[in-house]
Amino acid sequence: MLRKLLADHQPQYIAASFDLRGQTFRSQLSADYKANRAPMPGDLAEQVPWVHEACEAMGVPIYTAEGYEADDVIGTLATKASAAGMQVAIVTGDKDFFQLVHDGIRVYNPKDDGTWYDAAGVKERWGVEPSQVCDVLALMGDSIDNVKGVPGIGEKGATELISTYGSLEALLQHAPEIKQKRYREGLLTHADLARQSRELVTIHTNVDVPFEVDRFRFRGANRDRCYALFSMLEFRTLVPEYAPTAASVDKDYKLVESGDELTQLAAELKAAGRFSMKVITDGTAPVRATLVGIALSTGAGKARYIPLGHEGFGSGVTLSKAEALSILGPVLTDPTVEKIGHDLKADLIVLGRHGVDVANPTGFDTMIASYLIDANRSSTELEPIAIEQ
Repeated sequence: MLRKLLADHQPQYIAASFDLRGQTFRSQLSADYKANRAPMPGDLAEQVPWVHEACEAMGVPIYTAEGYEADDVIGTLATKASAAGMQVAIVTGDKDFFQLVHDGIRVYNPKDDGTWYDAAGVKERWGVEPSQVCDVLALMGDSIDNVKGVPGIGEKGATELISTYGSLEALLQHAPEIKQKRYREGLLTHADLARQSRELVTIHTNVDVPFEVDRFRFRGANRDRCYALFSMLEFRTLVPEYAPTAASVDKDYKLVESGDELTQLAAELKAAGRFSMKVITDGTAPVRATLVGIALSTGAGKARYIPLGHEGFGSGVTLSKAEALSILGPVLTDPTVEKIGHDLKADLIVLGRHGVDVANPTGFDTMIASYLIDANRSSTELEPIAIEQ
């Protein structure tokens, strides 16, 4: 949802807030506030720190305040931002935030295709002005948070009563005059409960949190941080979006364009004692495919490509297969030099068909390794596996 929000609305500023553990001023007002809520499941609770880390990695700073709920922190930041001349959107599905709506603050519910609420939208949804929402909530209560409200008064009745009398205090003053017995007796008996409920549902907008405009200026996701986090969490659909690219990493990639350069490369491979290799062909069946090229690497970010069977690659150079394999043959067949690859068996078949029997191909095969890590992965292709690792 957060990624979609950022992509669709491209905010200039953004911040998030989460509840902290422990008591708040509301639990001090009412000992059984939120008492009906079941404890957070353990397997969900252990994910909360990762949610926080993901927000920060994606460029969304987190604000919290001891003794207050996230609602109060958001309400405070929204109010301060509006006072500073910003147009504010509170992204939430929580009805309590309708009380904060005015010309500078709207509520956006991202569910389904998304719905915006300005003052007119709140009036249409609730039948009252945003400033009267707390009074409606105080009467109807909230079973989720264990806000009692006034017994016998539901949403419809609460809306009608506040629309008629304007506010909770005015309603309580006129309670003896109300014709409907259930409403009249409920208000006369539970006036203090209604007032307490109003305190519980009122979002505080004066929490002591810093209004740091530069901190919540949205600068985009931290690609390295997202890549590391999502790789660790095995979010395979997200990892490619933040993976390093050829343009973003330090690299030494070169095309081998002559026999002399290839001779020098063969010496480097021998000296390294261990290198990775990938045979490039024009098909997927190694017993029939034609050798097109060979990619070789002695370390991270360093690779050489030897073009052998196609024209127009890079500078247009294509080396002779016979010459190239005669130069590389000694190191490829040297049993003291380890070879690393991806689907080495296929590479060995192709090279074997060209007269080169590779020795000591036991260094490491990343395709086998990926299977051992996850036998159910949908693809064993090198590119997605390299991105994930």
